[in-house]
Amino acid sequence: MTVERRSYKRFLLHSPVEITGVDESGLQFAERSQLEDVGDRGCCFSLRGAVHQGSVLGVMPLGPKGENLPDEFPRLFVIIWVKRKGNRLTVGARCLQEDELFDGGIQAVRSATSFSEK
Repeated sequence: MTVERRSYKRFLLHSPVEITGVDESGLQFAERSQLEDVGDRGCCFSLRGAVHQGSVLGVMPLGPKGENLPDEFPRLFVIIWVKRKGNRLTVGARCLQEDELFDGGIQAVRSATSFSEK
């Protein structure tokens, strides 16, 4: 039995999203995925591409058939943990806060997320 460490609720949600970012080799990517769960502060999804902890990704909600939605825009998340599942990676990400987006805050996020692979 595992103990839930989060102080906020998570909801199972299989909603299509487009993930954008930079992979381990430094190349930009865009990949369609589905959220596995979501909460007030973060989400979980899977990717084919290799990413690492501390990376910042854009997560853009899509319509039920994978279409772009007119009033939606990408939200920025920082990768907190990565776990390999077969040929895919399951990624846990936390929503970036407004104060992390200014004055080099993203570099501070990267250095503050030195967690080991889950």
